[in-house]
Amino acid sequence: MQPRVLIICDRAAERETIRVLVGTMGCQWVLASSIEQALAILSRERISAALLELPRAVSDPDQMTKNLREFLVRFPGRVMALTDGMPTPAITELISKYSIPWVQRDRLAMDLWPRLESMVYPQLGMRRFTKVARLVLDTFLQPLPAGIRYSQQFDIRQLVYEAESLTADIAFERPPDSTRTTLLGQLMRTNEPQILMNGVPVVLKSPKGPLGARTTNEVGEFAFEFQNERSVSLEVEVSPNDWVLIVSPPLEWMGRVEDPLVNEANIADVSAMMGAPCKEKRKD
Repeated sequence: MQPRVLIICDRAAERETIRVLVGTMGCQWVLASSIEQALAILSRERISAALLELPRAVSDPDQMTKNLREFLVRFPGRVMALTDGMPTPAITELISKYSIPWVQRDRLAMDLWPRLESMVYPQLGMRRFTKVARLVLDTFLQPLPAGIRYSQQFDIRQLVYEAESLTADIAFERPPDSTRTTLLGQLMRTNEPQILMNGVPVVLKSPKGPLGARTTNEVGEFAFEFQNERSVSLEVEVSPNDWVLIVSPPLEWMGRVEDPLVNEANIADVSAMMGAPCKEKRKD
């Protein structure tokens, strides 16, 4: 049975980001707009962990504190708090008393993963990825025209991936003398390219966890920025509970990749992203 994460949040943007991140972990999610509603859900459903939004201003602080205290007593050790900054003194006291981990709203994608991981992973067993996209084009592996040498002035690497349900066109760009990389992507349906993949959740990850979450625009495009990552992955929710994993090759920026060990390194990166032992992956 998949773990269920209770999301107690009344802001639509945050709910969607949390829902996507929770989905990449193989978890189901349940929404509640208030602590009162969350308490009712706890009485009738089995919940593995909860993320609770803590507003900075409330109309009835005493009632909010009372409800929060009841929720923490009934659901000890499995609650995280989401806040804009430092919460009110009364709530800060409860956070300290019950040792609640908390995540700042502007660091949601980066910090939610490790905190949720410790609560949910023991129940997950093997992490699941529905499908892994196949790399069919990498411009770094294409031969250059005769007489042309690689120039560091053009740090652009284009990749094309294919899966049963989608094709992903990805570009990595890095300005000269910069450590920041821009990832630009577009998703298309493999068999029906005329049907646009707009509103599709996409999560960017490093081996340590999520770096950000986006939703594709009206033509299936999305963009991320990241820094100092040797390899990243994308997880795309093509339909509810149906995800596609896209893993980048090692991101080498000092000329083209000619090292024969690159394929071995890429196998290790894919295995790390999927939580599978490298030796088992090499047998496939």
